[in-house]
Amino acid sequence: MHRYREFLTSLGWTVLILAVFVTGQTIPLPNLDVSTAQDAISHVTFLRLFANVTGSDFSNQTLFSVGMGPFMSAMIIWQAVQAVGDEAISHLSPHQVSLGKYGITLVLAIAQSFQVVYLVRGSLDTFYFPGTQINIVFISTIIILVAGAMFVAWLANLNAAIGIGSSVALIIPGIVRGIPGNLINGFGDTEDVPLKITATTLTAAIIIGAIFLVLSVITNAAELRLPIERPMLDQEHSDSYLPIKVLTSAGMPFMFSSSLFMLPRYFVNQTVGPTTPLQHAIVTWFSYRTPQGILVYALVLILLNYAFGYINLQPSRQAKTLRESDDYLIGVPAGDATEAVIMHHFNLLTFISNFLILLVGVGPLIVGLWYPAAVNYSLYLGSVLILAGMVGGVADQIKGLINKNRYQIFD
Repeated sequence: MHRYREFLTSLGWTVLILAVFVTGQTIPLPNLDVSTAQDAISHVTFLRLFANVTGSDFSNQTLFSVGMGPFMSAMIIWQAVQAVGDEAISHLSPHQVSLGKYGITLVLAIAQSFQVVYLVRGSLDTFYFPGTQINIVFISTIIILVAGAMFVAWLANLNAAIGIGSSVALIIPGIVRGIPGNLINGFGDTEDVPLKITATTLTAAIIIGAIFLVLSVITNAAELRLPIERPMLDQEHSDSYLPIKVLTSAGMPFMFSSSLFMLPRYFVNQTVGPTTPLQHAIVTWFSYRTPQGILVYALVLILLNYAFGYINLQPSRQAKTLRESDDYLIGVPAGDATEAVIMHHFNLLTFISNFLILLVGVGPLIVGLWYPAAVNYSLYLGSVLILAGMVGGVADQIKGLINKNRYQIFD
């Protein structure tokens, strides 16, 4: 039992944290007409897509509706800043780093909360500041949502410290919950054709999803290992390597590609439709059902795959870490030469992973030019790829917690 004690303790904390998170997503916002608010949000497709992969729940206006969106975006922004300005970031204390991350989270939480409240403003009841005729329901609702988002960020950090699955544990339930809707409704725009669920289509979806899940697990685990020489270690224990995953971006392109791609569509009135040449161009080039739109979406996926892969790997940081520890890639001088070799392999692996990304994201769109319902599989399989990467990371952590007590340095 001693072997599983740490795992069971961490699992218990994660269950408790998830219970608090789920409970917060059932507490409705005060002074709000829920039915009309849901109607207002349902027409904003990119929010639904963003919510599916960030643990948010915009379909129900609750204390934790904003969810993990600001925190996740802040972590990505911080990683990008760290990749660009590693020298400056390395001199910050842990307290300053924490303040920076929470500061970015707060700014994004305010912006996203304002966006949500503005969209449902017609559903808000009046609430006057005591003794005045000043209606404060708009600002008070924003404050409640921001407070909920910051509390969720604290829960995510708490789970990373004492639970299982780091911060992604709070995202996984939302992704699982959104997969059936992604398959049936697709991207949710006016051009989408809902997939009719019959015995045949359900069986096909399960088989395709299972096959792709296996492929995703294999791809997420695949890595290139560059041998490292560690002169400061005893020769018997000096064999080591630098792993570079084939899918360095870990499926993150699918977390933001859809909402990013659909943003230009909101410059076009969704009810009236395009009325100017510019609006017609936007509808043509940012549609999942035109060759031009499919090309643009493919470019978005490729760019995000490269950007997130670079942020996750950070070749310059890897080279710097090796140099500072007096380690080096075998046959490669330390410093710039090491960074160049890491970049070369990263570019090669990213080129290879682009084929998988395009197969998942663009393949169904091409088929959809002839069979419209196939478009839904782009979002469906993308969610499976994200889920496989996250679950794989959680499984590795669980394995480590279980096995760490099997080894003893001293008898």
